[in-house]
Amino acid sequence: MAETRVSDLPRRGFSVVSHRLRMGLKRVWVNSGQLVQIPIAATAAYAFCVYVLDHPYPFLAAVASAVGIGPVVDRRLRRALEIGIGATFGVLVGEILVNLYGSGIWQLALTLIIGLVIGTILNSGGIFITQIAVQSVYVVVVPASATTMPFPRTLDALTGSVCAILLALLIPRDARKVPRRLAADMLEEVDAVLRMMKRALRDADVTMAGRALERARETQDIIDSWGSSLRISREAAKINARARRHAAEVTRLSRAHTFSDRAMRTMRVIARRVVGVTELGVGKPVIADYVGSLADGAKKLEIALRRGTDRSLAEAALSEAAGALDPRAKSDWDIHDESMVLLLRTVAVDLLQAAGLTRAEAQSRLPPLAEDADDDGGPVVE
Repeated sequence: MAETRVSDLPRRGFSVVSHRLRMGLKRVWVNSGQLVQIPIAATAAYAFCVYVLDHPYPFLAAVASAVGIGPVVDRRLRRALEIGIGATFGVLVGEILVNLYGSGIWQLALTLIIGLVIGTILNSGGIFITQIAVQSVYVVVVPASATTMPFPRTLDALTGSVCAILLALLIPRDARKVPRRLAADMLEEVDAVLRMMKRALRDADVTMAGRALERARETQDIIDSWGSSLRISREAAKINARARRHAAEVTRLSRAHTFSDRAMRTMRVIARRVVGVTELGVGKPVIADYVGSLADGAKKLEIALRRGTDRSLAEAALSEAAGALDPRAKSDWDIHDESMVLLLRTVAVDLLQAAGLTRAEAQSRLPPLAEDADDDGGPVVE
């Protein structure tokens, strides 16, 4: 067994790298709109300061706009406002102190202290305070270019901040687009992990069981990105009438996010048990079929979430899969087999709730337990 694992290490390593590369490319695609906006905003702010305000080197205009938009898809408008105001205020503090006391080591320390204190008083957010500190230090350390306008670098920072805020307001994101895509990506991972566990259980394949566990552990980034995109969508629904029309679907996607996360947490527990089962060299074809049925339902749910269509087909497939999950189906099963089926019942209930059913409706799809009825379909805590 040990020799098999060692010989499979290069293939497993390649599989992990390939999976991470694929996830990275998906993140680039998801963030592509925002990544394109960063050079547009930075260039526009820089050009405005050069050709309209006649500033020779408006470095802070490009910096404030680029950082204000940012490549991180998280609270886009709030981020632009916090960074924009923080950057502008930091530059203003720095320029005032430079005009009063000049540049030097003690002036740098004084500027930092004053900027951080004022920033903490005005806003306890880390982004806001950091921007005040960074921009004020830049103003004190780097000498200003010759210009006849008062506080030229404050004006540069303000121009860049306004560009970032305008892009956040004038180019609203489709409130459904990114959450839909990430929801589908997550259900695609659920489907893939379930199919890998099915193969591992059917063939007693230790290598496949290990890959299933590794892939299940790699899904947290998708869950986190999905949650961030939903926060942006809820923010967009508050400030944009077009996005407000999609509030109901955003709510449904939020529900799917919660229960998909729970399902994957339980699947990680199951994957660890599958590794232990396959190490014994005994196949579990019946349980493998159960897992495959859940994978079919997850695939249908993935398609529905990606297209934003009705989830009734996914609900039907998952209901059929749930209806077969009887831990006493085979008289020769031991406690490990029964406990694995009980865990699969939890996954089924979570996926049915992700498809839109209530908890009671999802539990009603399960066959009743012969003795104890304590199974509530709740999430397994790792």
